[in-house]
Amino acid sequence: MELTHVADGGRWLALNDEVQIGELIYQVENDVMTISHAEVEPFYRGNKIAEELVLAAIRQAREHNWKVVPACSFAKTVFERYPSEHDVLA
Repeated sequence: MELTHVADGGRWLALNDEVQIGELIYQVENDVMTISHAEVEPFYRGNKIAEELVLAAIRQAREHNWKVVPACSFAKTVFERYPSEHDVLA
């Protein structure tokens, strides 16, 4: 599995042999990244792929000194699982 960032579309993709199996959608405004959606194809769920997508977005936010608003429920869950990432919460 490979994570790919699509900067002009505000998306992170999870690819398996170049086939999209997961997606995270975000928007950035005034140095705040809002994660609005994270989803993985049903067959691939349970493999922490969505979690990896959210963590990739968090790393990106940290690199750009952005804060993060976890607008989707799964992004909120990832922040609950990883208290060490709370420094980027808006």
